[in-house]
Amino acid sequence: MKLLETTATTAVALTALLGTAVAPARGFSITPNNNGSALLQSLLGDTTGLSNFSVNPIRNANAFGIFENDPFELGSGIVLSTGNVTEIPGENTEDGRNLDYATDLSTDFGIEGDTDDSISLDISFDADSTADKVFFQYVFGSEEFLEFGGSEFNDAFELLLNGTNLAKLSDGQDATIANLIPNRSGTYHPDFINNPAGPDTLTKLDGYTKTLAFEGLLNKNSRNTLTINIKDTADGLMDSAVFLKGGSLGTAPPAETVPEPSVVLGLVGVGAIGFLKGRRNQKKQKF
Repeated sequence: MKLLETTATTAVALTALLGTAVAPARGFSITPNNNGSALLQSLLGDTTGLSNFSVNPIRNANAFGIFENDPFELGSGIVLSTGNVTEIPGENTEDGRNLDYATDLSTDFGIEGDTDDSISLDISFDADSTADKVFFQYVFGSEEFLEFGGSEFNDAFELLLNGTNLAKLSDGQDATIANLIPNRSGTYHPDFINNPAGPDTLTKLDGYTKTLAFEGLLNKNSRNTLTINIKDTADGLMDSAVFLKGGSLGTAPPAETVPEPSVVLGLVGVGAIGFLKGRRNQKKQKF
């Protein structure tokens, strides 16, 4: 009876210790939001040395949103898309090699004078003498994979700090469809992650990058401008999107990677087994 009580007590203690880690994961969701203040609040992290922020979302309101529980392991943050952001979560029903506008993720906003559905978020701020660099983390994804690798439909993501594009792949190339997928059947860029159709998929995007982190030099004691831009190229079809990790934009470098929940659970589980064995041995020694 004592052993059963101890086991039950330990289970309760473990549940309290793990908290949300043992709770069922919620689904990937995006809430449309083009309120500049809300987007900025979600995006900014440690902004020591920065002040007087102003923000301006440019173009269609349906292209901006705040995401949670994403499949890219960012956790939460903001998303800009060349289509309706609410359509991004869900099962991918195409394998990235068959063109079907009826089922593919494809919205043409039909913006007058803009065939590329170019969507931007402009952020301006002052940097004092202590602010050296600004950091950010992002994932670039698209429905253009794999059909349009190496074609003229070369959707792209840019993050311009005072005119300099910081949105680069790990080898320094620009974050574009052609640089990630030079052609449909060739060797893909090591930063590319394929998302084939299947019931276990959480996003309709046919592919996306690994989480990429980069930094840029600030103009000290001056006004700085950051432009986040995502655009279709050559037409407004087949949507692309960029996901920026919440709390990652600021003057502090990204934190080191922590163990995934499964690893933590394993470690705690091993500790629990050791604890129970110790309790059983103590009980045996008493008799």
